[in-house]
Amino acid sequence: MKSKVFGMLRTYSFPAKVFVWSFLGVSCLFVEAIAGPFGLEKGMSLKDIGGQSQQSKAVPGQYLLSKVPKPHPAFEGYVIKLAPKAGLCHIRAVGKDIKTSSYGLELKNAFNAMEKKLEGTYKKHETADVLLPGSIWSEPNDWMMGLAKKERFLIAEWSARVRSTLPTDLEEISLQVNPLDGNTGYIEVNYLFTNIDACEEELAAKEDGAL
Repeated sequence: MKSKVFGMLRTYSFPAKVFVWSFLGVSCLFVEAIAGPFGLEKGMSLKDIGGQSQQSKAVPGQYLLSKVPKPHPAFEGYVIKLAPKAGLCHIRAVGKDIKTSSYGLELKNAFNAMEKKLEGTYKKHETADVLLPGSIWSEPNDWMMGLAKKERFLIAEWSARVRSTLPTDLEEISLQVNPLDGNTGYIEVNYLFTNIDACEEELAAKEDGAL
């Protein structure tokens, strides 16, 4: 199957930092004894997940969770995609803001640390630090500017294509860095379940039904 990450060096069109959304103070109840990423599993419904969520007005099927059953301290928020029939198909874990130099050293260090953690669980992967041809941001101290201009990408992929050790319900995992400005960025990890295509087709059909 063609990679959904390396094939296009895909970035996601979520709001700049998902946490501009606000939440009501509510107690959260979660399903116990769940083994998937952050305690979430393929095909879950919002009712299964429990807790408070807020739906994106810009992206069909996208929700910001106030909490997950098994949070990780490297991340400050979790965005999911699900469809009524297919259920949960995508988790996006968004890291905390990292202040860094123009060389991006602190951001790269955070990426490398998370890459090592994911490698411990999912083994083989592929990593690319790519500067697009013709970019003027080619000097070492241009690293963050290249990222901010969307001319540089630092991304790692775990998938069947690279012979990763993935659970049967996971199609792909990606780790990437994103900029907020020339001196601040964050890491994010995306988990795509094997129902991702059915999920996106279902959401697209629902959206097209309005035509």
